Amino acid sequence: MTVKVNQISGMPDVSGTLEGWKHDITLVKLSRTITDGVSTPTETEHEYSGTVQPLSPQQIKLKDEGQRSWSWWQIHIDINAPVELIPDDRIVYNGLKLKVMAKRNYTLNGYIEYHAIEDYAR
Repeated sequence: MTVKVNQISGMPDVSGTLEGWKHDITLVKLSRTITDGVSTPTETEHEYSGTVQPLSPQQIKLKDEGQRSWSWWQIHIDINAPVELIPDDRIVYNGLKLKVMAKRNYTLNGYIEYHAIEDYAR
């Protein structure tokens, strides 16, 4: 008999529920490579299964006061993501440049959640 991790932990696996919300999303990860002392921007496109939506006003109220006027986005991605994002990563979604600010690991529930802000430092 096979026992799933969430059965041991008691955490509900909501990946089936998330399935109805997910769609294919493309995130372009921005990075820089340094060759012979020259910094070159690099863009790598990755396909994910998930959702991207703005944070609710209640969620924004929980942010630091100086960050509340920024444009905040919530990204839910399937646990089988091709590339893991980490805080401080720069990404592009539908032409919108974002900076990953937080990662919430809900792998026992079947997904990973990220919070990102519009990247004004470009």
